[in-house]
Amino acid sequence: MATTSEMTPGRVVQHYLDIFFKGDVDKTLECLADDVIWKVQGAPDVPTIGLRRGKQEVREWMELFPQNFQPVEFNIERTFESGDQVVLVGHFKHRILSTGREFASDFSAICTVRDGKVSSYNFLEDSYALWRSFQVA
Repeated sequence: MATTSEMTPGRVVQHYLDIFFKGDVDKTLECLADDVIWKVQGAPDVPTIGLRRGKQEVREWMELFPQNFQPVEFNIERTFESGDQVVLVGHFKHRILSTGREFASDFSAICTVRDGKVSSYNFLEDSYALWRSFQVA
C-alpha cells in the first residue's frame, strides 16, 4: 500500500475516514496535520459544533463524538477532487445518545490535504435538525 504522502488527496481523506470509524483516536490523529483547522457548523450548544485548531482540540472533539453519537450509517455518494481540495457529498444517520433520537442528514465535507495529511476539515450538515435532535421533548 502507498504511504499517505504518495496517495491522492481523495485517498488521504478516505483513509482518514476509514481510521476514524474504527474508533482509534490516536491513529486518527496521525491522519491530520499538526496545525489542522477543524470546523463543524451549527448551534453552539451542540457539543461537537465549532471551530477547533490543532490536534489537541480535535482530540477533544473526537472524544466528544462517541459520548454523544452512535453512527448508524455513513455513505459517501460523490467525491470531487481538485488539486489539494477534496469535497465529499453523502448521507448519514446517527443516534443521539442523550435523547435516543435518530438524526439523518445529507452532508458535505470540504477538506484540504497537505503532505499526505488532512490539514483542514469543514463539515456541513442540517445543523437545525441536529440541534432539534439534542432537545429533550
